[in-house]
Amino acid sequence: MPPLPAADPAEVTELFDQYRRMGELLHLVIADRTSDVYLGEVMVTVGEDRIGELGIGVVSGARHTGLATAAFQVFVSWTATALGLRRLQVLVAPENLSALRLAERTGFQREGVLRAYWEHDGANVDAIMLSMLPAEVARRPST
Repeated sequence: MPPLPAADPAEVTELFDQYRRMGELLHLVIADRTSDVYLGEVMVTVGEDRIGELGIGVVSGARHTGLATAAFQVFVSWTATALGLRRLQVLVAPENLSALRLAERTGFQREGVLRAYWEHDGANVDAIMLSMLPAEVARRPST
């Protein structure tokens, strides 16, 4: 994927819509039910062999409220059933304990560490791989 044109929201929106139409990326906003205020985002990229890589981000004011867990549970369920994926996965930096807990709370299982998976500020960064199979979604823990 090319870099995002972050300076132009309309271009970002068009780029995400183009990826959606191509079946490569679905990027959705999490908004407050009553005020429609932006609270975060959920996304899935669809790779080879029908593997979906999921992610979530919420604004700092919405953290520790249960919003991320609720939103991610709904998104995981919808993704597993609607997109026909054979595997769901999440990659998390080892120091991101909140994201690791969220993934595990929603039923993802740790598989291992991908050493030097990302590069950030010129340094190699590990990633923890967590996964869930669509058949496991119905059996996952509820919070």
